[in-house]
Amino acid sequence: MAIALGVDIGGTKISAAMVRNGQIVKKIEEPFRREQVIEDLAKAIKSLDPQQESESVGIACAGLIDSERGVITFAGNLGFENFPLRDLLAPQINREISLTNDASAAGWGEFRHGAGKSFSHMALLAVGTGIGGALILNRSLILGAHGLGAELGHLNVPGASERCPCGLTGCVEAVASGRAMEARAKESGFAGTQELADAARAGQPEASALFDQMGWAIGAISGRLANVLDLEVIVIGGGFGSTFELWERGALRGLQENIVVPDLRTIPHFTRARLGNDAGVIGVADFAYGRV
Repeated sequence: MAIALGVDIGGTKISAAMVRNGQIVKKIEEPFRREQVIEDLAKAIKSLDPQQESESVGIACAGLIDSERGVITFAGNLGFENFPLRDLLAPQINREISLTNDASAAGWGEFRHGAGKSFSHMALLAVGTGIGGALILNRSLILGAHGLGAELGHLNVPGASERCPCGLTGCVEAVASGRAMEARAKESGFAGTQELADAARAGQPEASALFDQMGWAIGAISGRLANVLDLEVIVIGGGFGSTFELWERGALRGLQENIVVPDLRTIPHFTRARLGNDAGVIGVADFAYGRV
């Protein structure tokens, strides 16, 4: 496979990597600066690939992405709204540009080169500050009619009443994301999620119960998702996904309690993501190479 170039725009940094066969050959990182993001992207790409070994680049970014037009429709945390990234960047780097959502890129990376490699039907739940998602069905990435598919963080948790920043009530992101757990931790007298996690690992009942509730919420939406899509595996990624061992039992219970005829079907299982923070750049490099 030829070398490919992938870029991941995050809240604090821009990561860019040259990728061959799912392996990073060279990687650089630059601070994310909204005011000069085009200049910083061009600098990172040219610095990484000065000889233009790759004629195209895949770029992943959080938020609502119009892949067809190469526009970041909305990314509130990054300060983008109807931002024509492809049209602004292309003249500066003289390359074809593919733009997609960061969770979709990470999901594709895990499917092609990580935890989902052995499966044809998988979901990624990226549990971080919020909750992102990706869906691969019949070995194809599902983006939807307008590139807005797989907003799994906004699936409704049965019985939940928490208000989500998106405006809906009961979204799993409002119940079980890192941001939601930070709020719950402080409401319960903990300094934050780190202290909460330390207490749960030490067997503190209240801390363990909060993680169990988190897990049940993620398991519940996973079960209902599997009812519709008949998934084989649900990959858990994202920064806060590193606490999976604290809420795994709750997630398994939520899955069992929300899946149709669990005794008569193959139930999808949870597994941890394998590519870590590199999943996005590895996955989006496939977009540049036209492998999606």
